[in-house]
Amino acid sequence: MVIFISNHVYRCSRQYIVTSVFITLLVILIIATILLVLLIKSPTKRIISTPVLRWNSTGITVAGISGSPSSANNQLNTPYDIFLDYANNLYIADGANHRIQKYLFGSSIGQRVAGNVTSGSSSDKLYLPSRVLIDSDENLYISDTGNHRIQFWRKGANSGTTIAGTGKKNKQNNVVFSSYKSLSLGSAGNSSNELNWSYGIILHPTSNTLYIADSGNHRIMSYVLGNNSGTLVFGVTGGGAGNSNTRLYWPIGLQFDILTNSLVIANTAANNIVRYVLGSTFWTLIAGDISGTAGTTPAQFYNPIGTTFDPMGNLYVADRNNNRIQFFYAGLLNATTIAGITGVNGTNATTLTAPWSVRLDSQLNLYVADAYNHRIQKFLRY
Repeated sequence: MVIFISNHVYRCSRQYIVTSVFITLLVILIIATILLVLLIKSPTKRIISTPVLRWNSTGITVAGISGSPSSANNQLNTPYDIFLDYANNLYIADGANHRIQKYLFGSSIGQRVAGNVTSGSSSDKLYLPSRVLIDSDENLYISDTGNHRIQFWRKGANSGTTIAGTGKKNKQNNVVFSSYKSLSLGSAGNSSNELNWSYGIILHPTSNTLYIADSGNHRIMSYVLGNNSGTLVFGVTGGGAGNSNTRLYWPIGLQFDILTNSLVIANTAANNIVRYVLGSTFWTLIAGDISGTAGTTPAQFYNPIGTTFDPMGNLYVADRNNNRIQFFYAGLLNATTIAGITGVNGTNATTLTAPWSVRLDSQLNLYVADAYNHRIQKFLRY
């Protein structure tokens, strides 16, 4: 009787163990099946949150006096470009005053750091400077547009050195640039050591190469600093302008994108912004009309002239003849107007008149060279 009970208990225990193992395996199988279904199921779209960026539409004048051109230290005359250094000091290409002005952060009085108000082609003078870059030592690179050359001014120097172009005169040097398509280019040259209405300039972030928008020749040139002659990067020397993706039409603004090893070009008279990957034979469209048509829609420009990017890859464009600044979220072709009023010019705090340049500070506040209002406007991000 005892043995019977013992065997019975043994059989029950074994049956319990077998049942437990079976149930455990069944649960594991069910869980594995569920996981497998989840893995092979078509993935749902991930919703990526894009930061909403907004700016006050009322600008603050941080340099110059609206509608009052002059050469006084607190005034500007047709400022074409602005550059912010690490301390948010402003360097301004004060075009019709033929000088570069520096405004310390928060100051309304500028100090001259290059040029001397009187136009000229000597080493201590500038003629319609349109772009300025500052290196880490506070030396200046200046697109001396009316003299068809790029000037290098060491910090504190009284004169500059020509590092690109010959300064060869153009018969239309007195032209204020209002209509690119009707501008006669005169006798400025297009050889490898000459420039013809040089505008945008940018230094390669890691090499000793300067890229130049040789606008009147509808091409991009590169100069290794120290060389007297340049290399054709893109465009057709002597072949004229065009709207196809192998040509440029009055390129003005220039940026370098190190992530894609490309130049971003404000292809001004073609009314678009294009990307040219170094070594390629064509450009690709970033924004604007691919056929060169001007317009006022969110997808169009009318002579876009300056660009910049924020750290997230969003694009900002000075849409000059539309009197506005356009903002494109990265990868999108339709913009939002964040400064100015489309097609409206004026001198009040919400309007612009021919903005030539757009820059950002570290807080993504917007700075605009409001050229024909003779002022620099700041639009606060909020």
